[in-house]
Amino acid sequence: MALGDIRIQEMGGRNSLPTQRFAVAASATLIYPGEPVITETAEGTATVVKFADGAPTTSTFRVIGVAKSTSTNTAAAAGYVDVYITDESVVWACKAKSSATADTQAEIDAKINDCIVLDLTGTTFSVDFAAAHANTNGIRVVGGNPSTTEIYFVFRTVVLQGAIA
Repeated sequence: MALGDIRIQEMGGRNSLPTQRFAVAASATLIYPGEPVITETAEGTATVVKFADGAPTTSTFRVIGVAKSTSTNTAAAAGYVDVYITDESVVWACKAKSSATADTQAEIDAKINDCIVLDLTGTTFSVDFAAAHANTNGIRVVGGNPSTTEIYFVFRTVVLQGAIA
């Protein structure tokens, strides 16, 4: 885990983001600040987990937000994690998986509004900026900084709402 893989870029006109405490199951992988969080299973489940590689997509369980704290769960006991609650107005920043794909403004501009995913290589989250646009992908590119190879993105409403029956 690289503390702060994902950080707040813009708060959507707010002075601060709302946070909420969620349960994390015993023996679940620890969640660290700056890691994206989803519901563990179906809607209505009380526990959360961090994203897997290649998420979020429209088949992913509901996106909650990004961890503010380290989860307190252990192998034997359930715990909690505080999460920044997000909506599509909150802009997040995260490094591109490959700096060569996001080191010019032209490269970043060419991907504006593309829907792509996050990558989890080892223990570090990054934006899979080389991924092709797909309507089933859950983050939308809104900008970036070529000097830092950070990509700015929002979580799409479709992955924030979860499955709608």
